[in-house]
Amino acid sequence: MTMAGGFPIVLDVGGRRCLVMGTGREAEEKARALEECGARVERRGSYEAGCLEGFFLAVAAGPDRSRNGEIFAEGERAGVLVNCMDDPERCRFIFPSVVRQGGLSVAVSTGGACPALAVRLKEKLERDLGAEYAELLELARASRAELAQMVPEFVERRRRWYALVDSEALELLRQGRGEEARRLLRAILFGEELP
Repeated sequence: MTMAGGFPIVLDVGGRRCLVMGTGREAEEKARALEECGARVERRGSYEAGCLEGFFLAVAAGPDRSRNGEIFAEGERAGVLVNCMDDPERCRFIFPSVVRQGGLSVAVSTGGACPALAVRLKEKLERDLGAEYAELLELARASRAELAQMVPEFVERRRRWYALVDSEALELLRQGRGEEARRLLRAILFGEELP
């Protein structure tokens, strides 16, 4: 499979059974990443025929890649999403490099062509996307239902959200001026007067 034409999505793995096969650092990292997203992760040191049954997704990680063909074929038959690490032809999904700031997730992928470039881009984004983004998202989350009730027209809500994002709210949060940012949000979204 060529990942260059892949369709980027975010999977909700919360409560889903996910299998990580293999040993070593890569297997540990993938299991931890899935667990952090709420997956019910089961670990196996190695692959055995039939072991993918009932899983939502499976990851083959570790130094032994000799059975990747069997793992991928079983996943295809069982309807299980499979990722055989460092074997793009035997993957139905990839693990992008991810930057997280609270509820904000930014994924970077090179489609398997150059994972090192994805890592460097992730490092750059980590420097550029500070905690103020997480703070803005929390303020927005707390206002979303109220705005939907107050402004039923989608086009107008969208205009207000863009006005907020394009405002100085992020800069105020970056400077530690959270109360001013909150007041600005209320003014933009709800038309409240600024002091």
